Amino acid sequence: MQGSGAAKPITVTFFCKDPDSKDEEDCPSLYRTNRGSWMVQGLRHGEDVAVQLRALKDDESFVEISEALVERFVRMYVKEHYGVDLSPTSG
Repeated sequence: MQGSGAAKPITVTFFCKDPDSKDEEDCPSLYRTNRGSWMVQGLRHGEDVAVQLRALKDDESFVEISEALVERFVRMYVKEHYGVDLSPTSG
């Protein structure tokens, strides 16, 4: 994120982890920042993937996250911001 003046130091807070993670140390994970943005922790991929991305700058990176993590993130975000529980209901 860009803005005028000195950049505010980034502080991240854990938000959620891929429900298919094997243990607490496994990724991918999403983090909320104090600057109104998100950080994604995930596995690195090489140059063969980087060349397929649009306008990836030298100071930019990318990570792959699972469909399960995106789904979990959306449910948690909607519940937190709109009070709507999107979790599947039984029966």
